[in-house]
Order: sequence, then structure tokens, then C-alpha cells
Amino acid sequence: MRRYDRVVGTRKFPVFSAAVVAVSAVLALLDAVPAALSVAAYFLVYLATSYSYLARASESFVCRVEDARLELREAEAVLHLQLTIAPRASLAGLRLSIETPPQLSSSGERTTTALKLEPRSGRVGVRLLLPRRTGLHVLGPLTVVLTDPLGIFEAPVHELDSLVIRIPPKAGLAPLARWYGLVRSSSGARTLSPGHGVEYHSTREYHPGDELRHVDWKATARQGRLHVKVFEVETPLRVLVVLDARSYMFVGSPRSLFEYGADLAAALANYLLKRGDRLVLLVSTEDGVRRTGELRGRRGLVEVLNTLSSVAWPAWAPTLRAEPSARDRGVGDLGESLGSFSAVVVFSPILDERRALELLELAGRARERGVEFIVVSPLVTFFSTASRVDDVVYRVLRFNMVSRELRSVGTLERSGVRVIRLTPHRALERVVADLERVRALKAR
Repeated sequence: MRRYDRVVGTRKFPVFSAAVVAVSAVLALLDAVPAALSVAAYFLVYLATSYSYLARASESFVCRVEDARLELREAEAVLHLQLTIAPRASLAGLRLSIETPPQLSSSGERTTTALKLEPRSGRVGVRLLLPRRTGLHVLGPLTVVLTDPLGIFEAPVHELDSLVIRIPPKAGLAPLARWYGLVRSSSGARTLSPGHGVEYHSTREYHPGDELRHVDWKATARQGRLHVKVFEVETPLRVLVVLDARSYMFVGSPRSLFEYGADLAAALANYLLKRGDRLVLLVSTEDGVRRTGELRGRRGLVEVLNTLSSVAWPAWAPTLRAEPSARDRGVGDLGESLGSFSAVVVFSPILDERRALELLELAGRARERGVEFIVVSPLVTFFSTASRVDDVVYRVLRFNMVSRELRSVGTLERSGVRVIRLTPHRALERVVADLERVRALKAR
């Protein structure tokens, strides 16, 4: 925490000074010299009183952030701050300024939001609306400023260097639940093939060796022959979900490639974990690779959301062109451990031939071990940049980028790799359909 022990003049100071000089000059020209002197004297007394009062108040003024809470809504996040102020400055006004990063501002640049405070008591509540953008964001510095009633002087008190907030993605499941009808009170991954399980599948005639506890007495009474119940076989999958979160994934406004990928990864994790499957999440960033352990159930979904919300946005504004970076060591070294998974789902753009060859090599290793390999590729060229000027340049460069990406995607598809080009409303259904196909093959 850092304190300012000086009072400074605001932009209103020269305006008020010029206005007082002008009024005094007009009164003097009208032979109202006493009135002109009174106006000038009143202004000088006000300046001296306000300056001394703010100087004394700033010496003992203390502001603490007692509580910071983030409320998540459908399209926005609300930051609630609870401040404690002592002593209460009865003759001074308060203003709170918070710097917000480019991705949380409407202009696409780092901006400062100023909020006026009226502390009738020693506690002040602040409510700041922010767009709901997945990831880790750094807000700050947070500055509390004491001002006089006319706003001529101010005495800032810097209380907090930065405030870190984490916004998780939406873990939607409703479209998939309507499609498959798989949200049930009992957990467990099931297919529509008969076997030993806990969920009823069908009824068939009794065969020697069937257990008597599975006899369907209603069907037996209705058919006149002994029938037994058949249950759905439980076939859990072990899926590796890989999300590319390197610098080029943060291009796009009002939503970036990373946010689309995080939403899809969270929704897929929610679906698999509700099905009773096991999941491992790997997030590749510029700082390294984050890999969770084997996740299950509701706790596993919480771990997925925490991991995705901990991915920090870059400090710089999104670039005009999404350029590929160095080889993804974390994903490239997965070849030796692929045999323990049923399927691998990679959310990553294919920016050039080099990235296509990396994924092709990994897909070949997965194929050797009988692992289903699925690539969900968001086309970078269909995402806009943050500002209008940058977007104009981006559109001019788009033709070459489209050709390069489509060639890279074609290289994988011709090699037999399952590539799903990102269409946000249907990509998840296609991934789930492929995983259900893997589950059906495994149950045979």
C-alpha cells in the first residue's frame, strides 16, 4: 500500500481561477470595487480552507478493502467491493478509480473507471459491472481520492496495487441433455447395449444359467413363459481434453478463441462427468502446461472450472494476426501416455502446416494405440479484433490467413484425422457423437 501526502489541483482549478478573475474584472469596470474584492477574497479563503482541510484529512485518512466478491450472471460479472473508511470525511467528497484491462473495457484499451462515493457511515459498497470473459484478469491500481465540494483540489490515497479476479466458463449441458436424454438420478456411463448394469434395458426369455433375481415377473405372467430383465452395460470412458491457451488464442472481440474453446471444454467435461466418465484436462499456455489429475463427478467439474478460470490473459492487447508460436512441448510429449485413454479431444487452431504436422504426428501415435483422436479447430480468420481500426487491417490480411488455415485443415483431413471446424452451436454435439460411437464400440 502506498499513500500520497500531497494535495494537488484538478483541471477545474484554472477554470475557476479564470472565472473569478473575469468576474472581479467586470465588477471593477462597473465601479463595484468592494464587490470585486469580496469575490476575490472569498475565492482565496475557499482555496486556503479546502487545501488545509484536505491536507489534514489525508494524513489520517485510511481506506481498506474489507471484502471483494464476484457475482456471475449470464452475460456479465458484477464486482462487489466493501470499503471501510476512517475517519469519516464530512466536508470532503470521495472518488474511487479502478483501472480495467483491455478485454474488460468497451473500447478495447486499458481504461480507468471513476465512481463517486458518499460515505454517510464508515462503510462504502461499490458495484462494478464487467463483461463475463473467461480467465484470470488483473484490475488495478485501485485509487481512492479525497476532493473538496467544488472539486478544485484532490488528495489521492493509493490503497491497492491490483485486484485479481477469476471468471470461469459456462458449463452448459441443456442442449446435450435434450439430445441424448442422459441426465438421470443415478450416475454411470451407459450405452444402449445389454449387459450387467443398474439401468433397465429390455426383457427377454429365460435362458439356463440366468440369475433368478433378474426374473421379470410381470412379463412372465403376461407371456406365460419365464422372462428375465436385461440391464444396460456400464462402459466408462477415460478422455483427455487438451485446450490450447497460447497468445494467439486471445484474438477476438467481443469473444476470443480461448473463450469459445473454454466454454466447449467445460460443457464437454460437464457432460462426461455426469455420464460417470473419467477426465484429464490439459491446458497449454505460454508459461507452460497445466494438467489436472484424473477427475470424476461434481468435484471434477469444479476442478475443471478452476483450472480454466486461472488462465491469465496477456498484458498486451490482442495482435492483428494470430501467429503460431513454438512447438507445444506439453502436447507433443503425450505420445507415451496416450494408451491409457479412450479418446483425446484437442481444442486448437491449425494456423500453418507446422501445427498440422504436429497434430498429425500425435494422431498417428493415438491411432497405433487404438485411441480416438478428435481435433476441434476454431478458424482464427472468422474472429474480429478489439478495435475498429485494427479490424480493418485484419480483414485486409484475412485472405492469406483463410487460405493457410484451410490448407492446414485439409492436410489433417486427407490423413484420416477427425477435424471439426468450429461452429459454436454444433461442434460440441459432433464431439459427443464421436465419443458415444467410441463408447458403443467399447461395449461390444
